[in-house]
Amino acid sequence: MWLMKIGEWFESLPLPGFVKDIIFVVVVVGGISLLSQLALGLWTPMVAVESGSMVPNLNIGDIILVQGAARTEIIPWDLAEKRNYSAFNKPGDVILYRPYGKASPNLLDQLMMLVGLSPGQDKATPIIHRALRYVKEGEPMWNGGPVAPFSGYITKGDHNEVIDQMAGQIIGSANLSYIEAHRDEIRVVGNDIFIDKETGLVIYRTKNGTYVGEGISYLAPVKDEWVIGVARAKIPLVGYIRLLPNIIYDEARKIKIAGLEPHESNFLAKTAQ
Repeated sequence: MWLMKIGEWFESLPLPGFVKDIIFVVVVVGGISLLSQLALGLWTPMVAVESGSMVPNLNIGDIILVQGAARTEIIPWDLAEKRNYSAFNKPGDVILYRPYGKASPNLLDQLMMLVGLSPGQDKATPIIHRALRYVKEGEPMWNGGPVAPFSGYITKGDHNEVIDQMAGQIIGSANLSYIEAHRDEIRVVGNDIFIDKETGLVIYRTKNGTYVGEGISYLAPVKDEWVIGVARAKIPLVGYIRLLPNIIYDEARKIKIAGLEPHESNFLAKTAQ
């Protein structure tokens, strides 16, 4: 009854119809976001799968319902096997995380991508992969591998052959003069790992020298604060509309790169020598 009275009052307001429509949409979206925040711990709890790295358990275009990391326990593969727990057909939780702690593209970034513009190299679409185990700083990230520079999760796409921490490469030695001249553009990721915000490349400082690399979460476990949430359910294929800006941007980028001269596309010279 009270909803009907509110509706009648709203309709009686001396406002143009399109203004009422806008107000109605804002109220509905705001209400849904508020409920999502209260129930799941996230204002926007749904994401679309963009790659085939989790096939066949999560497919391109699937919409994933995510529960905020602060509202749940993350159970990686090694613990899940002991507890007989599985998610999306395999042991261990599937987590949504920000690679290297990069910010996620916002609405303005999405609009820029619709016209083929980059949202910036220090922003990245969150990765949705399975948590395999949690390592502490100083522990090997894999058998015979380097030690973790800080504590975090070892992750992997179900369809990928290697873990995210191995999915990358060292491009070359860092140009230290470039780093010194662009200190304001260098962001600290963790112990001796940095991000060049202009190029998006990762800088690794070791006892044997300073190097530049790239990858998903190459040589870096996923910090707790980078985890957005845990995947809880999926709606197949309906996320393709959400992926439209990314598809347009990727195609525009391919065209742009194809049209560059070899020396023009070699932007790595800025940070590697």
